[in-house]
Amino acid sequence: MAPRLDKGKGRADPQHPSPAQHEPLSIAPQDSHVPPSISLQQMKKYQYAQPHMLKAHSKPPKRAKSAFDKKLGHHLAHLSSSAQASASLSASHDDLLLQHNNAGALEAETDLERTWRVTQDEIVDASAVSAESQAFNLQLDQFGPYDLSYTRNGRHLAIAGRLGHVGTFDVSSSSLHSELHLNETTRAITWLHDESFYAVAQKRFVYIYDKQGLEVHQLRSHVEVEAMQFLPYHFLLATIGQPGYLKYQDTSTGQLVAEHRTRLGSCKTMAQNLHTAMIHLGHQNGTVTLWSPSVSHAQVRLLAHKAPVTSVAVDPSMMGHRMATTAADGTVKVWDARMWKCLNEYAVKKTPKASQWSGKGMLAVGWGNHVSVYNDLSRPSSSPRMPPPPYLTHLFPSTPVHSLSFQPFTDVLTVGHSRGISSLLVPGSGEANFDSLEADPFEGKRRRREREVQGLLDKVPMDLITLDADVVGRVDRDVLRKGEKKDVLAREGTSFAKMSRAERGKSSGLKKALRKRRRNVIDPQTVALKAKLERQRELNKQAKANKAAKEAAQSGQGGALERFKFA
Repeated sequence: MAPRLDKGKGRADPQHPSPAQHEPLSIAPQDSHVPPSISLQQMKKYQYAQPHMLKAHSKPPKRAKSAFDKKLGHHLAHLSSSAQASASLSASHDDLLLQHNNAGALEAETDLERTWRVTQDEIVDASAVSAESQAFNLQLDQFGPYDLSYTRNGRHLAIAGRLGHVGTFDVSSSSLHSELHLNETTRAITWLHDESFYAVAQKRFVYIYDKQGLEVHQLRSHVEVEAMQFLPYHFLLATIGQPGYLKYQDTSTGQLVAEHRTRLGSCKTMAQNLHTAMIHLGHQNGTVTLWSPSVSHAQVRLLAHKAPVTSVAVDPSMMGHRMATTAADGTVKVWDARMWKCLNEYAVKKTPKASQWSGKGMLAVGWGNHVSVYNDLSRPSSSPRMPPPPYLTHLFPSTPVHSLSFQPFTDVLTVGHSRGISSLLVPGSGEANFDSLEADPFEGKRRRREREVQGLLDKVPMDLITLDADVVGRVDRDVLRKGEKKDVLAREGTSFAKMSRAERGKSSGLKKALRKRRRNVIDPQTVALKAKLERQRELNKQAKANKAAKEAAQSGQGGALERFKFA
């Protein structure tokens, strides 16, 4: 005889318990087309019911004690079933709305395959003819290691060897622009607003050359520079070097607009946040500092590592909200720039020398004679300090890696090492969509001139470089309230003596702090105003002296020789 199941009244048979007492609550989806393979973890961001309704191991609801509780229980069960069905359907259609994987990236067909085992020769053989021409190798054994820089449109490349070899060329057409042998140490190179000019940090000063390789300017205020970055929307050249001074040079006017003392010694690591134009510096004591030209001190000071920082990189694909740092002890850390929290920490076998983010969020790390490209760094690793399996890896035999740079809008990673320059194909790393008004790889001479003039007209003031880019244009409600209060006092006829110190415009602590913050900031308008006030002060002083001498002469109180003067 089959055991009788409990139906609501009486007690359950302990010898034959009900299946509902041991099995978790199972809610069948309403839609038969929902795939059952979707996990609850994937449906969390789509659910709108309470969390306990969708848990896999939740306990069944207690027995209803009245008819009203039964009706409410059935209603809640129906809502839970509908919520799970809706979440499952949304998760199943998520791949049609969002891109989970990078388009064009390598994917393993089986669980035993690994993408990092694919070599560059296999990638080149399977690529198109146009992609094969982008994978090149320049053997320059005598002048390395090499530093490199791409223009914003990714069409032109500039290289600088440590022993004085400098070259610029068009990557798309493989045409050489200029080649220099400076016969002195060169530490860094960067393009300015376009391919017409580039800056080279040489042994003593920074020099600016034109497209043909002719020396145009010598920046004597930038001494022993180790790293440089150019801010395209502000026309500012930022440099840092052995003296430990961060300097900003306005390339449109030629003036030194800011000079900040870091007080952390020599610095060789610099990165730029393309979203906020903040400068990230890595120092020898393991700290990372963030700077803007309008503030004389570091806006953020982060103790990132226990060893000297060797490289800093900011992810352009996430609006500058993710940062990667490497240190001399072999650690690689990924930071959330909004909370300044370490998302992941890994360790490599040798000291990493360079790191760079791609347009789609891939991180390339150069350590020793290896280059490893990581695709998914958001998920935590299975063991502490163990890096995830790389997306791609490449070995340069007996050749230490010095610098890395992803070519914009392409799937090319250019590596500067002690024996020259090498380009690697990294499928799915580049952002193929570009804005032709900002950076156009196919622009001509006429379009380049128009963009240069438009950039100078739309030049952003350096005071707008802030840690939070959304603060520009935001309404400050406190200022509005103060203005309304002043208007009310003016209408009520409040006398000046009864006003508070802040309402009278007296110097407050905030104004003192702002004056101290802008102490080392060089503003052309402020300098001109100070010179004008100084001249006016001298003229007033001279006029007072002449007036006093004339009055003394008329009153007869002059010196002993006043009587010999003619009328």
